[in-house]
Amino acid sequence: MLSSTKSQWVAVYTQSHAERQVLNRLTQQGFEAYLPIVEVKRHWSDRLKLVQVPLFTSYLFVKIKKNEPILIRNTQGVVYIVSFRNEIATISDNEIESIRRFIAQKQELFVEETRQLRKGAAVKIIEGPFAGMTGTLVDNCKNGNFAVRIEAIGLSLVTHIDRLMLEYTPEE
Repeated sequence: MLSSTKSQWVAVYTQSHAERQVLNRLTQQGFEAYLPIVEVKRHWSDRLKLVQVPLFTSYLFVKIKKNEPILIRNTQGVVYIVSFRNEIATISDNEIESIRRFIAQKQELFVEETRQLRKGAAVKIIEGPFAGMTGTLVDNCKNGNFAVRIEAIGLSLVTHIDRLMLEYTPEE
């Protein structure tokens, strides 16, 4: 639930390919906004090129207070703010920081829907640059795929982590 005094992160769904324009409009309005960008290889018939694309297609994150959703919704290019049961879904600072840490490592990332990960075990990374992070072990891969859930938008970040760097944690 949004606070009237403290700004909280929310996920904003944008029109197709409008993430950067919406980011610019929101920051011009004075909002703190974050669009996770990653580099991916794109193959054209004559060349291979690295291009920067949003990590979550059509999503960006904005820090808002309880009285500000109308300003977000009225921004050109915004389709909706992610909500469940008529309540705006908030995202913790820790989840946003996890996304930033994943991107900063410049490892290969791919996005999967969280629904596909629910059968996996809860794990904690005990070594390396992601030490202390918790997430879900993808149960259909033998190489130790690790995911951090972003429940508010039903998506997860996934990367490869050596199983020796993981320890199982009890489900809460």
